[in-house]
Amino acid sequence: MIKRHAARVGLLVCLASLAVVMAGTLGSASQQGSWLGNFSDRELKEVVIRLERTKCYGSCPAYKLTIHGNGRVVYIGEDNVKEKGKKHARIGVDDVRRLVSEFERANYFSMNQYTDKDCSCVLCTDMPTAITEIKVKGIAHRVEHYYGCTCPPPLLWELEQTIDKIVHTEQWTGDVSKQGPLGTACTNKQKPKS
Repeated sequence: MIKRHAARVGLLVCLASLAVVMAGTLGSASQQGSWLGNFSDRELKEVVIRLERTKCYGSCPAYKLTIHGNGRVVYIGEDNVKEKGKKHARIGVDDVRRLVSEFERANYFSMNQYTDKDCSCVLCTDMPTAITEIKVKGIAHRVEHYYGCTCPPPLLWELEQTIDKIVHTEQWTGDVSKQGPLGTACTNKQKPKS
């Protein structure tokens, strides 16, 4: 009888400990989803967001964007764009906050690299690469996204497009909708399922 009681008490203590651990884990997971959105004006001024688009075998636009937390934008046009060289612009602080929230929505800090070497899905040749990077609250993360790799989540594609839209990159690149690689060949790098 005493042994049974001790076993029940032990089980209850174990379950109570597990419940406390689970509650802490769930609490931190829910906070993790919004930690980027909660920052001071000083922290916002320290935000740096970068987007670089590389050349391809064809006429893909190549340029670099740097967006600072105070809304300052620096564009450097390199190839296959209307404006080459350095240009400056500004976006609103609310636009910077929106961009940071888009990185959060995409779960950006958990994303891997999607280079031609790291691709484990379908891989196509001669495509450009988009490189995104964010520095916020002393933490930085950079993702290379080779467009010939079909592995990346759709939210990464959306994030890259959102950066261009908010900054109005088309003012410097011109309409690039008909530009792209001259041709491509694709191979399936996925391992067959057994």
